[in-house]
Amino acid sequence: MEKRPGGVGRVVKKKAKHMGREWLKRLLTALVSMLLSIFGTYSYAQTGKVIPRRELLSGTASFHFIDVGQGDATLILTGDAAVLIDTGTGDSAGALTAYLKTYVGRLDYLILTHPHDDHVGGADEVMDSIPVGRVLMPLVEHNGYTESLMRQAAERGIPVFDAKLGGQYAAGDITCTLLGPVRKDYENLNDVSAVVRVDVGGVSLLVSGDAELEGETDVLRANDPALLDCDIYQVGHHGSSTSTSLEFYTAISPDHCVISCGYGNSYGHPHTTVLQLLTLSGAQIYRTDTEGTIVLDTDGETVTRRGSMTWETEAESAA
Repeated sequence: MEKRPGGVGRVVKKKAKHMGREWLKRLLTALVSMLLSIFGTYSYAQTGKVIPRRELLSGTASFHFIDVGQGDATLILTGDAAVLIDTGTGDSAGALTAYLKTYVGRLDYLILTHPHDDHVGGADEVMDSIPVGRVLMPLVEHNGYTESLMRQAAERGIPVFDAKLGGQYAAGDITCTLLGPVRKDYENLNDVSAVVRVDVGGVSLLVSGDAELEGETDVLRANDPALLDCDIYQVGHHGSSTSTSLEFYTAISPDHCVISCGYGNSYGHPHTTVLQLLTLSGAQIYRTDTEGTIVLDTDGETVTRRGSMTWETEAESAA
């Protein structure tokens, strides 16, 4: 834990009685240098987290669609709160946690849309590397994933909550509203995905995990249409043709669409029909497979793209 200036000053005064002038001068110089380094780079939020100052200066909030290959990992960040939705695969966990540590000291919420490896594979390492306030996920079992995640969270003292339709969770200026899953008995696990609306100021993001046609249709029927209308849409199921139906997309009517998928993936994501739909709508399209990590900044009213902030992407590795 970093010492506050007052505490450091008291330590220096206590030791000064037992040190010569030269040693005291060197110590004071080192301490001043250290404090300038710390407070010139970081700022304390109300929660005590350390947030990079460059992040605070960029606007009210930022949405980070992190390049985790064929998977999803979305960080929503303000000056006093942080929410992560999905964690990519186990193979990308190391890179993901390194990225997160650059921006956050603590996650208020870790939301896992559904227990498929490309969405929850990195959860264990994230919880092991960064303090997490709460975990939200649909409590449905699949290949032992949910049971394992609940056990891992319990071992770390992290409470786990079932992601249910109508649930609402706030962290600082971030509000997350669950628009799905509507049911837990879908034959297709993708349709059990948590569908999350994230609001920061007047800007909203919709994340629908891998929800497909049946899940999307139920979300449309179960919610006020106004809740679907969002500025930013993380395109469902990595741009698969089984998601982002015309009716669902029309209800969202986004200005910005982000597709998170791996370069040259074997699934053919994003699908041509989905890309055509997004293009015809006039939305701005971003892709992690060709552009790396996408960061959108907002002042609570407008949304702007930040410059590229990626590690070496799969595309560059394959070149």
